[in-house]
Amino acid sequence: MRAVFIYLAALLRPLGVGLVLPALVALLAGELLYVAIFAVLALTCFLLGRNTDFKVIVLDFQEALVVTTAAYLLFAVIAALPFLPVAPFLDGFFESMSGITTTGLSVVDVERLPASLLFFRAYLQWVGGAGIIIISLVMFLEPGKASFQLYTSEFGRENLVGSIFATARLVVRIYFILTVIGFFVFFAVGMTPFDSLLHIMSTVSTGGFSPYRDSMARFGEARIGLAEPGVIMFMVLGAITFPLYYTLFKGGWKQFGLDLQVRGLLFLIAFTSFLFFYFSSSRPDFVSAFFEAASTVTTTGFSVSDPAAWPETRKFFSAVIMMIGGCSGSSAGGIKIVRLLLLFKIVHWSIRRSMLPSEAKVVCKYGGQPVKQKAIIQTATLFFVYLLLLVFSMFVLSFHGFCVVDSLFESASALGTVGLSAGITSAGLSWGCKLLLIFDMWAGRLEVLSVLLLFYPGTWLWKKA
Repeated sequence: MRAVFIYLAALLRPLGVGLVLPALVALLAGELLYVAIFAVLALTCFLLGRNTDFKVIVLDFQEALVVTTAAYLLFAVIAALPFLPVAPFLDGFFESMSGITTTGLSVVDVERLPASLLFFRAYLQWVGGAGIIIISLVMFLEPGKASFQLYTSEFGRENLVGSIFATARLVVRIYFILTVIGFFVFFAVGMTPFDSLLHIMSTVSTGGFSPYRDSMARFGEARIGLAEPGVIMFMVLGAITFPLYYTLFKGGWKQFGLDLQVRGLLFLIAFTSFLFFYFSSSRPDFVSAFFEAASTVTTTGFSVSDPAAWPETRKFFSAVIMMIGGCSGSSAGGIKIVRLLLLFKIVHWSIRRSMLPSEAKVVCKYGGQPVKQKAIIQTATLFFVYLLLLVFSMFVLSFHGFCVVDSLFESASALGTVGLSAGITSAGLSWGCKLLLIFDMWAGRLEVLSVLLLFYPGTWLWKKA
């Protein structure tokens, strides 16, 4: 417990530094109240974490998972405070958790928010997409075992350039480059500079926050014809494993094109586009179907139509697709394509094994490599717990008077960190349902098992051998 709290305190420093930027935006917008709020929060966080002596504590992987999980919760609580002038704390907490987990569900009237809060919402998604732990590593933490554990708890064990610390810097650099390029692309297709900034931060992070109630439909009405293709491109780029871009830069075009997750992502988008086109409730429009398919598969959550008006069949298929998500090592949510592919391999392996004698040795392989038994157990467990939480959330929402399909859709959207809403999420939603969706967003971003680890008594009460 001491190790966890020491590292949480240390992570307040990058949060304090990060809050300076919204304060500057508030200053440029002439919103003095929010200048004061962000400045006080920034100074407080930085001072609380300034003298934390975390270097004497070595984290193991379990402790690093707990730090990561608790950090998202802590940051969401702190990020809820700037919303107090316009919303109750619970609504602000909902908004901040939706932002930091890159979900995109909202309970506030976005078109009445001041410019600094609009920026702050998109900024939360941008930071959450990069990963709190990754940004903290790049800015403050020293190389070493603890840094390695924090990195792997957030991003996996992919080591590209000799050290985890250097790899973390590389990931953030790739993320920043995509953001800058996307800003100029959005500006070139007709968005204002402010809209371009907000939307690229919400797009490359696969977050989906928009400063408009009707999301991307606003740009269709304004006849910005290239906005949708531009947004589609960066939604897909945000859902691809970031380390693959380094491989691509080094000339690994073949490796990039043959990557099972990339091919799976593109296939899912094409398949979902066909489904959305076929089950459209209005005049068929393949461009809109393609846009919303890409938004759903990549867990971004932008829309050009109201999901509440979608046919029931389309909502059901969308809920299934939202469970899957994008590639591992990206900003997308869901159980990830790699786990779905691995699950198919496990099922195939189990069937083959049952048909052979008990003494026969059949190795489960993924991508030509043998899969360890630990990975098989973890994948199966995650899938089971994910489904269990999804069904529980669906039943709770159903008991509150919402239809079953809408409840399934909303639960899948929150747990998959997608952000599309069937009309359930609103300021008038009961406090219990808001807390449930907040938990779903938190658990979904951290892939469920990490959150359960935080609540497991053995994490805190028994000393490890």
